[in-house]
Amino acid sequence: MKQYLFSARAARLLIRSTVNAANDEEAQNGFVKNLNEGKFSVQEENLYTPRLVFVTYEELGNGTTKVDIGETSVGVQVGTTGVGTR
Repeated sequence: MKQYLFSARAARLLIRSTVNAANDEEAQNGFVKNLNEGKFSVQEENLYTPRLVFVTYEELGNGTTKVDIGETSVGVQVGTTGVGTR
């Protein structure tokens, strides 16, 4: 069983809910169920596009998100190029 964090942004609101599920598809269905049952938190925020709704989700490791904030100097390339030229 995995834990997922869903975030939905619409109408100046950030809606968040955590879901326990075996895979991504079950997690999406679980998110809809949580919305219908009122199992979510809501915060006001400034990110707002009137005609769009943004829904994202991520798999949580041990119930927490991981952000690797490191330091680097100017001009350092991170990762590999997706498109190259000859």
